[in-house]
Amino acid sequence: MRDRFRRHPVTAGYLSAVAGLALLMRFVFADGVSAQVRESLSTNAANLAHHPVNALLGSAFVLDPEGDGLAPTALAVVGVAVCLGVLEREVGPWRAAAVAVAGHVGATLVTAAVISSGVYRTDLTDVVDVGVGYVAFTAAGAITVLGPVVVRVPWPALLVAFPLAGAEWYGAVPEFPVVGQVAAVLIGLGAGAFAVRRADAAVGR
Repeated sequence: MRDRFRRHPVTAGYLSAVAGLALLMRFVFADGVSAQVRESLSTNAANLAHHPVNALLGSAFVLDPEGDGLAPTALAVVGVAVCLGVLEREVGPWRAAAVAVAGHVGATLVTAAVISSGVYRTDLTDVVDVGVGYVAFTAAGAITVLGPVVVRVPWPALLVAFPLAGAEWYGAVPEFPVVGQVAAVLIGLGAGAFAVRRADAAVGR
């Protein structure tokens, strides 16, 4: 465990924080407190208007298996562990952290903009939107540049198609979590390629 922290401090530290908060919310906090934490850190319009920094950053540390489903939540955590770990090993902790933050924040802002456009029929002002999903999709997109050339088109295409395939659609727009997931993949593609180029340049490759 100590070696894992030393080799992948960002990935291990992030997942440890996520797991620690999840355990507190499940076994220590009262149900009302856990619900308040989840609601106060959700990246909905109300929270982004009143405390945007807390919502933008804090939402990435809160799991919601009851709302998102246990299997998708577990898959997202595994995606972070694998993909962010691979990225961190190649570009270093600071660049990996920057890519993850850019993807999570960028996807959240894209989602907020789509919601504010009024395309959805229901009022989503206070909707709960938390989790590690955007970080997972960002990291998965970011490692595209590290793979063989032959997979650099099908891999991101698969990442985009996966959430779209099961999405609920509102005209030409999928449900808002899928909007964020697709945006995270695209941001990851660009940010990951940039981070890899900078890391290569730093070591003269």
